[in-house]
Amino acid sequence: MNKFNLTLLLGFVLVATIFFDDPHLYYYKRVVYVIFMGLSLWQLYLFYFKRPAQPTDLAMPSWYKPWMFLFTIFILYNLVVDLRNPRFSLVTELNHPLAALAVVPVLAFRIGYQTENEKQFVNFLLGTGLLFVFFFIVPIQGTNIYTQGLACCYVVAPLAIFAIVYRKYRLFVLLLIVLSMLFSQQSESRTIILRIMLFFGLLVAMSFVKRWRPLKLVMIVVAAWLLYQFLTNLGDWLEYFKGIIHVKNFDDEDTRTFLFNEVFGDMNTRDIIFGRGFQGDYFSPYFLWLRTANHDFSGDFYYRFSVEVGFLECLIKGGLVFFFLYTTPLIAAIHKGLFSRHTSRTAFMIAIYILTEFLIMFIENIPSYHFQFFLIFFLCGYSCRLATIHRSKESLVHEDFHYNAFLQSRAIH
Repeated sequence: MNKFNLTLLLGFVLVATIFFDDPHLYYYKRVVYVIFMGLSLWQLYLFYFKRPAQPTDLAMPSWYKPWMFLFTIFILYNLVVDLRNPRFSLVTELNHPLAALAVVPVLAFRIGYQTENEKQFVNFLLGTGLLFVFFFIVPIQGTNIYTQGLACCYVVAPLAIFAIVYRKYRLFVLLLIVLSMLFSQQSESRTIILRIMLFFGLLVAMSFVKRWRPLKLVMIVVAAWLLYQFLTNLGDWLEYFKGIIHVKNFDDEDTRTFLFNEVFGDMNTRDIIFGRGFQGDYFSPYFLWLRTANHDFSGDFYYRFSVEVGFLECLIKGGLVFFFLYTTPLIAAIHKGLFSRHTSRTAFMIAIYILTEFLIMFIENIPSYHFQFFLIFFLCGYSCRLATIHRSKESLVHEDFHYNAFLQSRAIH
């Protein structure tokens, strides 16, 4: 394994994600997690430091170097904040997927940007889809028996994109979508259904207004507004959705709205801007009430290491600075795929997928060392690559016009 391999990288990350569990209950699973996490880091090292330049490599986007520099400064700052934390743990810092390892998936952006052929990636998605079917039937025992199925379930939307483009695997993808719906109900992971509905809803809507950039922006604003309404009236929406699907035992409890109140109520202005470090936490009155008044010790400790909402998790770990730095590649991929002039259907649909994941960060999608985020950042890079390569004739003519005008405006000596 002295040469970078995309399949190995994604495979190691997937296995590590599947086997992460409570070491006190399943010690062997934590050992497997650490081994494969280390192997994935080795693959990243091979790509960044040992991979020779390829003829097909592209120059990275103009924003990439300054962004990576600022991100590196932020990481170093956060590590210093952690060292000053009275509850600092070196094991947690280097081992927990929600601590410093949470920033590692962003390194997949450059890998996606320098990937010439997606065939190897698509084959990996197909294999992971088969694993999802297998784990749906035969789950691995653990604290949460749905962990492995949930990890594999994240390939459904990306695989649907390539199925549409290739006009292949469509029946298999349809099966995966149906299984995802069933798995969402079985595992009580409501965002699985929400992710599928939001992605395909945006795909249909954006396809109708594909040629009109202002209308695409309107669609994004409408989707964001609907998401805001969904969050502020979550109980009513869940009750309404429960009535539509006619599933009486569907979980319609609002488990998100109060989290915003708790996190913002516990943070000052400096915390909101810079956060509390990778090992930062927040005080939860709700979980304190569970322990003291309700005598329920099954939930988290009332000083919580993480929160279920991605945006709030960013605030706790690094404030708005972390949120904007972390989502810069996502915003770049969305802008490049939806608003720049190009002819790539794949880049267009990937941008919609990235937009879906970005919006869900305000409901779930906690930044972590997880297979899901390696997929997201890899596809961000690959989408930007496709949009760059497949620029439309109008875009090239537009650039040539400005370049020639610039030359003509200068004095000739």
